[in-house]
Amino acid sequence: MAIVRECKSPSGVVMEKGYHKIVEGKMKWIESKRRWYLLYTVAHYFDRTARREGMEPVFYSNFMMRVNLTEHADGNPIFQAYEHLKTQEGYDGASDL
Repeated sequence: MAIVRECKSPSGVVMEKGYHKIVEGKMKWIESKRRWYLLYTVAHYFDRTARREGMEPVFYSNFMMRVNLTEHADGNPIFQAYEHLKTQEGYDGASDL
């Protein structure tokens, strides 16, 4: 699973068909909020071919979101993370792969 969307790296590289894949996720209990959160890392590749050929990502980003672990959850935590990512600035209109 991944999403595709044009993206500009912090160094200014424009990735017209940027390939964005969650490569790590960690569950964390936040006592002050009394909820589980998912901290996840997204690897941003130049495109899908770069990922398939084993090239290094152009950059990484970290995100944190409240995760739904109930039986009424819309998908597993990673699916929820992709849905969350698509709501972040710069990822609107991203397409799923």
